[in-house]
Amino acid sequence: RDFPLYQLEGSVIKALDTQDKINQALELYDSVVLPASLNDDFNFLEKITNKPSITLFANAGCAYNCPAKICYTYVSRENKYNGKDSGLDCSKSIAEREVLGMVDFDLNVLGSLGFTRFKLLRSNPFAKTGY
Repeated sequence: RDFPLYQLEGSVIKALDTQDKINQALELYDSVVLPASLNDDFNFLEKITNKPSITLFANAGCAYNCPAKICYTYVSRENKYNGKDSGLDCSKSIAEREVLGMVDFDLNVLGSLGFTRFKLLRSNPFAKTGY
């Protein structure tokens, strides 16, 4: 409200996985990004009431099936310090999971549910988001 010329988007780090959490976040943000793992929960997605304010992932890397997401703070530090952080933090060694690479979601299906905002990750297999 204080900055009407800006669009504020709540990060996926907020872990908005209920309608109540989404509604609360949208009191502050113009839009929010949902965790990629919710893209498979069509029952949940159908019930979302404020779809124009929701950003879904068009594809997902390792965060799609990661139970810990401890790398989020690492990525934040990398961005803040222009790539001069001291090493990747990853839960792979403590939370074993299947390596899926980049997973593409069916945007036609998600669009038919009423979603129009999508976030596309890089698809370079050697990039950090595709472990």
